Parts: sequence; structure tokens; C-alpha cells
Amino acid sequence: MSAEELKQAGNKFFQNGDWLSADKKYSQAIAIDSTNYTLFTNRALVRMKLLRYEDVINDCMSAINLNRDAMKGHYMAAQALIQLSRPSEALGFAYTAYQLAIAQHSKSATDVANVVLEAKKQRWKKLERNRIDKDNSMLNQMKELVKRDSERKILDLREQQWDSPNAGDRDLESEIAVIREDARVQMDELENVFARADPQRYKPREVPDYLMDSISFSIMTDPVVTKNGHSYDRSVIMDHLRRSNTDPLTREPLSVSDLRPNLALKQVCAEFLEENAGWAVDY
Repeated sequence: MSAEELKQAGNKFFQNGDWLSADKKYSQAIAIDSTNYTLFTNRALVRMKLLRYEDVINDCMSAINLNRDAMKGHYMAAQALIQLSRPSEALGFAYTAYQLAIAQHSKSATDVANVVLEAKKQRWKKLERNRIDKDNSMLNQMKELVKRDSERKILDLREQQWDSPNAGDRDLESEIAVIREDARVQMDELENVFARADPQRYKPREVPDYLMDSISFSIMTDPVVTKNGHSYDRSVIMDHLRRSNTDPLTREPLSVSDLRPNLALKQVCAEFLEENAGWAVDY
């Protein structure tokens, strides 16, 4: 079979939810033609379903090396890095994916924008965790115990794999992903307990999504609303409209005359920035 035929076979397995067979076909196609970046993004998508996040990143990097404008490569790399609790790295890929989605008039622009916001929130959450941990040694010690326990479980899994060479892949990465997710949930629960005990000191600081501009991903200061109900910061959307007369998210026609001041949201943004001036500007 040719690489294209193997790709089509992989697509059929993917559509039927047979991720392992799809992965096998895409891998066979790549062995024949390693210059086709879409084969790598297709396999990355399958491996995302299998929770094999490190492999997803490797495939995405291969796709990007072949085509730096491979939007799906940047997009899925960001998603995988978020799952691996590496939000700062994820944010860079997500920003690039969003810029490519806008430039390529992709229908996925809204989905990509949501990944940018998620990466930004996770990065901020990580910074907040560090701040809270520094303020409370007991919380930090308890979270460290959770972390060590999860690392021990992962090491045990890997040792079992080494001791049983005939066990195959055993979907090891999926099991590791579950352990990491359980540890994250336990840490969240610990933080919630301390936050309830002393809300002012331990409550994580967050910026609501509705205050964020969907192009710059910063808190809006002068929001305007489009005829489709999307709000953007005035200066940012005006700059966009100088280059393209379309809504960056919906791709529908949009002009300056379609913009209206969002006074209610402007007041909410101003109040939020005033009440949280010490940290919100750094979000």
C-alpha cells in the first residue's frame, strides 16, 4: 500500500474510534513518506485520544519542522503541553496557532482562542500555586507528599513494564496520565481546604474570561461589541480591521461602523482593574 492509501485506512479507523489501529496505519504511512506533515498531525490527533501527550508533542514538532505554518501542529502541541502541566510552553504554541488560524481564515479560530485562554489560565494558576505555597509551608509539604506519591506510582508502572517485556505498550502513557490527573485533583482539593480556612490569604486570583480580549488575550479597557455579540478591545479590533474586514473569530464581514461601545462591560473591566491593580495588569 502507498502512504496515501495507508493514510486513508488510518482515517477510517479514526472515524470508527479504533485509535490503536489508526495509529498503526499512520505510522506505516510515515515509514514510507516522512515528508508529509499531515501524516504527523493525523497521528498526533490519534495519540491525543490515547493520552500519549509526549508522543503528541514529538509528532507536532515533526509536522512543524516540515511546515512551520502547520496550524494543527502548534494547536495540538499546546493542548498536550497543557495536559503535561507545562503551560508556559503551551502558551507560545497556542499564540502561534491562533495567529495562523486568523491568517488562514480557519473555522477553528474560536477553538484555538479557547486553548490560548486555557494555557494563560493554567500558567497563572501555576504562578498562584507558587505564591500560595511560599506563604504556607504546611500546604507545600502536603502537596509535596502528593507529588512524591504520584512519582512513586509512575516509577512502579515503568518498572513493571521493564520486568515484563512481553506486555507490549500496555497503554503505559495513558496510565501515567491518569496518575498525574489524580495528583492534580488532590492538590486542587488541598488548596480548596486552605482557601476555605483563610479565603483572603489562599484564594487563587483569577481573571474571568469575559473580561479578556479575544485577539490580544489581555484584559479589555475600552470594549466594543460587534453585531454578532463578540466583544473586543477597541484599539485591538480597530488594528485588525485595518488589515481585514472580517470578524477574527466568525470570519463574517465586519466594519468599523458595526462596532458599538460596550459600556456595561467597560465599567466591569474598570472596577476589576481598580480592585486588583496589584496583580491583574500582570495576568
